Amino acid sequence: MRGKLEWGWGVVALACSGSPVATAPPPSELTFLHTSDVHSRLWPFRDRISTVDADLGLGAEGELEEVGGAARLATRLAEARRDGAALWLDSGDLLEGAPVFGRYGGAVEVQLWGALGVDAMALGNHELSLSAEALQRLFADARFPVLAANLLPSASSSWLLPSVIVFAGRTAVGVVGCGNGGSPPSITAANNPWGLSVVDAAAAVQSSIDELASRTELVVALSHLGLEGDRDLIRATSGIDLVLGGHQHTLTLEPEWEKDCATRELQRARGCSPRRVPIVHSGAYGRYLSRVELRLRAGEVTGVTLTHVPLSARVAPDPATSAHLEAYQSPPESPLGYLPERIARGTAHGGDSALGNLVTDAIQEWTGADVVLLNSSGLRDDLEAGPLLAGDLELAFPFEEPWRLVWLSGRELRAGLHRTARKSASRGCETSVQVAGLWLRVHCDACREELTACWRAGRGDTELADTERLLVALPRYLTLPGADFDALGEVGTDLALSVSQTLRRRLARAPRLLEPRDCALDLERASPARCAEAFGISCPISAALAEHVCRGLPSIQGARDGRVEMRP
Repeated sequence: MRGKLEWGWGVVALACSGSPVATAPPPSELTFLHTSDVHSRLWPFRDRISTVDADLGLGAEGELEEVGGAARLATRLAEARRDGAALWLDSGDLLEGAPVFGRYGGAVEVQLWGALGVDAMALGNHELSLSAEALQRLFADARFPVLAANLLPSASSSWLLPSVIVFAGRTAVGVVGCGNGGSPPSITAANNPWGLSVVDAAAAVQSSIDELASRTELVVALSHLGLEGDRDLIRATSGIDLVLGGHQHTLTLEPEWEKDCATRELQRARGCSPRRVPIVHSGAYGRYLSRVELRLRAGEVTGVTLTHVPLSARVAPDPATSAHLEAYQSPPESPLGYLPERIARGTAHGGDSALGNLVTDAIQEWTGADVVLLNSSGLRDDLEAGPLLAGDLELAFPFEEPWRLVWLSGRELRAGLHRTARKSASRGCETSVQVAGLWLRVHCDACREELTACWRAGRGDTELADTERLLVALPRYLTLPGADFDALGEVGTDLALSVSQTLRRRLARAPRLLEPRDCALDLERASPARCAEAFGISCPISAALAEHVCRGLPSIQGARDGRVEMRP
């Protein structure tokens, strides 16, 4: 059995699992702070403000605003703690998603979260972008525990725990972690690179709840399962008082509620009765710090007030945090090109996107492949209209997944596309792949009903034939165990290729901007952060410098062409 960690404000003490913990009378109110899926975004970034975001105070609807950032988070944390918030918990995916991760391997993020006082973090799937050895080095000396009851490490690992007791004043709170047992896909392999064994989430969490019950006033599940996974977890367990979740980048505007002890079998086995349990998700990329205020009676949650506190451009950054981060910023790099229009990573129709087409076409041009496949999840941001900076590319394509070039028969390609079509149909009828050299038609209702003829694929005017021989380029991610093309295994040739490099190469051959007026105006109006990123100087820059930079920049556009069509 893995050891338990007792964790308090500024004090760490190891305790035997059977040792009782002195507890205070149950409180009538308790306030938690929650974040999730920050993905290494330690600096403010541009974000298109939605109606929901505008209603929550993040910025003006439809405008590009610079939001988030650890220095603003530090300001909001200090305010919340002065106002009585007791504990800050994070649901994972702190790492990978911005250039700082690639340069420093997560050390900056982990050090900063510890300094800002996070009490515990669930293990996210993107933490597993690191090797087992790197994770051990990174988290073994961290100032906060990393939790996942359902992912059992080897005996030699000391960085991952199932649960922890943290103190809100004198109140003992049990926190049980739950990692994602299906992501990355290779985690399900018996010999996965991290030496982790995936066990049933509900059984593992229930075991931790039972061990914590006599020593805590409240049990919180800190989850990276996604919203439906959280619902399943609650239904299959008894004793969770609150779920703080992540993974899908969902923002719950109100707490979601689910009844625990939901089956008669569970009720008979444990002698439990169903209770309503609240679920809170806080979105992604550090746009918000969520404040979760619980009302309690005799240790039971009777009500929840949820406030998503925006980290908007109006929040003054904490000076000490800003000064600390200065040493880790990327060196300045002049604009790479100019985008007359926004190139979007998604579409309301669920099919191919302008950004997906731009990327797959560029990779096809570079590799000479007949077909290119790209997981849609690898596209993380739109490319907004205006001057294109290196940081824009790095945030849009943060995962430098190795690529592979492999010869496939039409039959082998169809087998993978079959899994892709069914997965896409089950996930909101949105394609999970972007393609080049191929067209794909998916009938989502038919796929959900498991009809055999629910999708079609082809090249040109004809459908794929089993006997065709095609050169296919795809990320290694799509070939991992459990992924759509896992039958490929390790076959093929690895490529020294990244999406960012490919687009830079495409930009180098793009038509030049002959009329720089719009580009120059955009640069003149750029924020101080973007000027510093591009030139290492503060704004505003002069009209002459702006026109000089813009004249002759490559201009690039993207477009949808219906190569992937999703029908309900």
